[in-house]
Amino acid sequence: MVAEHVIATDPDAPVGVLTPRRAELISGARPRSASRSSSSWPPLLRLGRGRGPVRGRGRESILATALEAVLGAVYLEGGLAAVRAAIGRVAAW
Repeated sequence: MVAEHVIATDPDAPVGVLTPRRAELISGARPRSASRSSSSWPPLLRLGRGRGPVRGRGRESILATALEAVLGAVYLEGGLAAVRAAIGRVAAW
């Protein structure tokens, strides 16, 4: 879905340009900043004891993983069109 979005936003770009964009959307700063900008839901994250009740909520890797899980839930509940829209919103952050 992310690759589809990247190609749709710049269909004439070469692979050497599209690949880093896709990587940034999947695991780079974009998911972390999107997770942080939606500050209403990180307090809802349930973390294991190893992370403590507060410490882990600000970790970029945890926020990015949580965002990935939310996108998976959007897909399961709303299908391809819903997750395409959600990815478009995340890409805009």
